[in-house]
Amino acid sequence: IIEPTTPLLWNWHLDAICEYLEAVASGDLTRLIVNLPPRSGKSLVASVLWPAWVWAKLPSTRWLCASYSASLAIKFSVDRRTVITSRWYQERWPILLAGDQNQKQEFMNDARGHMIATSPSGTATGKGGEIIVGDDLQNPEMAESETERRNVIRFFDETLSTRLDDKRRGRIVVIQQRTHQADLTGHLLEQGGWTLLCLPAEFERRTVISLPRTDRSIVKQEGDLLWPEREGRAELKAARNRLGSFGYASQ
Repeated sequence: IIEPTTPLLWNWHLDAICEYLEAVASGDLTRLIVNLPPRSGKSLVASVLWPAWVWAKLPSTRWLCASYSASLAIKFSVDRRTVITSRWYQERWPILLAGDQNQKQEFMNDARGHMIATSPSGTATGKGGEIIVGDDLQNPEMAESETERRNVIRFFDETLSTRLDDKRRGRIVVIQQRTHQADLTGHLLEQGGWTLLCLPAEFERRTVISLPRTDRSIVKQEGDLLWPEREGRAELKAARNRLGSFGYASQ
């Protein structure tokens, strides 16, 4: 529906993302950070398909989704709506969108569930949700600016995180590629209370990834690649040459 000409190339890390998001949907996790490299499917799964999947089960769920720019936030919102209004989805879960609340950045269904898109340059005042998704709130091109990093952290702390409808049971998911040690992920991990799913493009040490729903364990050894069928050593070497050692290590 979203990528009709792109063959689906599944990988174990997508299972991991899905299981962690399912744990958030069930309330087993309330604070989740997902760190993955660019173009690894994290936004498509977490910002587009996951909200549509939750609505298939609980259409009354209220969502607030944010990205670093209004255009990116609206793109994800349009993609969510495209999935939900598709014939494939409607034949299985006939959710009716409200005609007077059906916009690119905000739409509501007949069960009073809503999905709202915003950004640091937008506004979330007066709007909230049961689940908040912050997807790439930091523009990688601005990662070296301390002012920009502080602005993102301030937006998250003082605006986005305060918009939970239920402060006790509300859930927040932050998805990003790492851009700096003092980025939003670094800030939140310092605070504590967050579950971290961190999957690098190339594993630097033996790592065991435990999947929370099936209790499956995935073991990666030093030098193993995240998604070799899509991004092998030649592609990673080219990325290192393009980004430089610092940019490659962070992203």
